[in-house]
Amino acid sequence: MNVKLVGQFIQHLEVTLMSGENFFAEKGSIIYLEAGIEKDRSLSGSGLGRLIGAKLSGENFFILRLYNNTNIPRKVVLGSRYGLLPVKLNGETMICHRGVYVASNNQVNISTKLSIAGLTGGMGLLLQKISGNSTVFLDTKGTPITINLQYGETIEVDEDHIIALHNIADHQMQSNWSLGNLLGGEGFSMMRITGPGTVYLSPSKFNEFSPVNS
Repeated sequence: MNVKLVGQFIQHLEVTLMSGENFFAEKGSIIYLEAGIEKDRSLSGSGLGRLIGAKLSGENFFILRLYNNTNIPRKVVLGSRYGLLPVKLNGETMICHRGVYVASNNQVNISTKLSIAGLTGGMGLLLQKISGNSTVFLDTKGTPITINLQYGETIEVDEDHIIALHNIADHQMQSNWSLGNLLGGEGFSMMRITGPGTVYLSPSKFNEFSPVNS
């Protein structure tokens, strides 16, 4: 498999699959595919709770499995709204703004996470949780900012810029309510995040961010 990220601001993925290889993508992300690339749907999570969560959060029940059904290399090209952020997961869990998942080279478990910390911090009550062993491609508005927090290190973030939080649990997130933030144009609250873990930020705000397939 060869996966190439193409473009500057508005990016796309060019994926060349060898015979029998798979790739996974969000519904609506395909730009084009060559003859011989087949597709089917698989559940992006499991259980009744996943289906209810997906319904409440507006996410898809299914993701697409793309596979090469020929004996020669075949290409599929996938798009995003803006840019793409690759993140490597090694059996870990990542908490994201819902709707930022675009694709992955292996199947991952995508579920809806109920987060009080996310609600009070401004990210929303229903977040997207992604776990598995894969390189995951996430949507980002502009060149992403990566911050690797060491143990005890703390930053304050405008929650509208958060793409994903990697290896960061709920107890490491805390809302910082301040009238000064509101008067300064940053909103009524900022999210305080304490390491260890990795924070991925978009230079532009997500605000009314909606899934690729909307």
